Amino acid sequence: MKAIEISDTRKITIIDKEAPVITGPLDVIVKIAAVSICGTDIHTYTNTHPFVKPPVVVGHECSGVVAAVGAEVSSVQPGDRVVIDPVLGCGECRPCKAGRANACAKVSCRGVHVEGAMQEFFKVRERDVYKVPDSLEDLVLGASVEPFAIGAQAVWRGNVSSGQTMVIFGAGPIGLTTMFMAMNRGARCIMIDMKGDRLANAKRLGAYGTVLASAADLKEQVLALSEEGGPDVTCDAVGHPSIVDLCVELTAPTGTVIFLGMDGGQNNVTELSIFRKELTIVGSRMNSAMFPTVLQLIEKSLLPLDAILTHRFSVEEADKAFSMAIDQPEGFTKAVITF
Repeated sequence: MKAIEISDTRKITIIDKEAPVITGPLDVIVKIAAVSICGTDIHTYTNTHPFVKPPVVVGHECSGVVAAVGAEVSSVQPGDRVVIDPVLGCGECRPCKAGRANACAKVSCRGVHVEGAMQEFFKVRERDVYKVPDSLEDLVLGASVEPFAIGAQAVWRGNVSSGQTMVIFGAGPIGLTTMFMAMNRGARCIMIDMKGDRLANAKRLGAYGTVLASAADLKEQVLALSEEGGPDVTCDAVGHPSIVDLCVELTAPTGTVIFLGMDGGQNNVTELSIFRKELTIVGSRMNSAMFPTVLQLIEKSLLPLDAILTHRFSVEEADKAFSMAIDQPEGFTKAVITF
């Protein structure tokens, strides 16, 4: 079978590898339909990821059709259209037993810590596959479910509710999926980004307001768009120390700050700045069983999936897809590779 391998820095090779076979009673083999490119994949492609190095098969945002199942699989059968949750926990620790495998000390992610989905057939566990609703006619768009699950996790962690004002730093794919999930909860979203075309896109897609990140009066603009005291919720969907500082500074007293992006750099947040406003600070990592939430919204046609997956490429065009994901021309949000 064909697989897309990142064989070296910025080098894609279409390789032929042995197709997986059923070896366990709860195995599911999925014929992959589409895999979209994530920021993590780009870091691997450019060889800037801290631990994922070429040669490797990446990809964790995917959709496909069940090709074969183990003897004890009961939730899906061959022919079912599915999406795959890439989060893998140990299954034994306290977070795993509470349904929070994303916080497992031994957590891994398909396409990052273990082999990914950019191949014709992919073997997974039964518990990681979810059937897509019949209303989703274009299975390729199912590759956006995982990014939407990231957004769903963020608004759940932040307890975002109707009538609130939420500021989201970053109007890229994850910022947008977070925006859509927050809007489905009835929140007003203010998007902040370095790129004007991204902000224009966010506004077109329903953002309550937009602010250019380089604006000298950024704080004043955000406060003018918010209720008295500032936004109820702020979310860093980029991952930068300066944004951490801004989130804490802008959030209204008793509000919530969501750290969705990750950098690891030094910020200037003090305990006192959190204490004085009695802020709630939460982290949001990957997703914990958010696929059903996203799929329910898809079934009701409440998520514009094609607003996220804007550019399609064949397997043979994989190199072009990764290059575009790096260059991000105007009108681009996310690339998806179809098998």
